[in-house]
Amino acid sequence: MKKVKVTYFKPSGKYYTQETVEISEELNGYQALHYVLPNHHRIKNMFMYVENGEPEGEEIEPYIVPHLFHPIESWGE
Repeated sequence: MKKVKVTYFKPSGKYYTQETVEISEELNGYQALHYVLPNHHRIKNMFMYVENGEPEGEEIEPYIVPHLFHPIESWGE
């Protein structure tokens, strides 16, 4: 399992909380970013920032590129 660090921010930009999500190693970063991680957006009205969760220096290339998901409520707009 690969670890991805997920940080939630309020719409004002203020930090709220951080957690770690484990993703199957069989998935590449693109698949994780577009198919798996949106399903882990558990605080729907907040921004979700995802980044590589592995300790620095352990990998040469990050598993996942940093990405900011907007609040789900604004996806349909």
